[in-house]
Amino acid sequence: MVVGVAVLQAPPVFAEPVTMQPEDLDQVTPDGWHIHLNSYNEVVNSIPNLANASNSREAFVNLYSSAAVSGGQGSILDSLFIMGYQLGCQSDVSSGLQLGGAVSGGVSGTGSLGSSNSIGGSVGGGATGYVQTDLEPGVIVDLPMSNMALNPAGRATLDITNLHVKVDACGGDVTIRSYAYLRISTTGAHSSYAIYGEPIKI
Repeated sequence: MVVGVAVLQAPPVFAEPVTMQPEDLDQVTPDGWHIHLNSYNEVVNSIPNLANASNSREAFVNLYSSAAVSGGQGSILDSLFIMGYQLGCQSDVSSGLQLGGAVSGGVSGTGSLGSSNSIGGSVGGGATGYVQTDLEPGVIVDLPMSNMALNPAGRATLDITNLHVKVDACGGDVTIRSYAYLRISTTGAHSSYAIYGEPIKI
């Protein structure tokens, strides 16, 4: 239990949904595979906390990301494409991470975020529902929302619409930033790439 004195603040004024700038990345792996990542149609809609809690933040997010791999020598042995958000809290809060909601091959499970920054749980390709997290001060955590492997043609597409992001027990600003990670293993190299959206407060 934490005992302290809180200074009450006026409730924030929530703006209209914000359309974020698209992001692109083009790279070539050491063994000659051409990588293209992009994210677009990102919208962040910050909303008042449903319980009117002064230390909780909520938003609904839309995001579309795709990956394409072509050319190169040999073959792709393994791949993983992940899309989600990074969350950061300004002030001291509780520890722990919860993922859940209405799931159809989507986000499920529970985990913890401690000094080892380990996160448990599972994420599937059709995530719906919500993502909820409690953050340590100054810690940035990745909240994966959807993932898949590249198809035989070397392509993958991830899309989320109106996914609920919720951060509890944060006394200061909460900032989120979208990301898309691609990892591929070929007969000649292991390569990882990422793109990030612009940070935005919720």
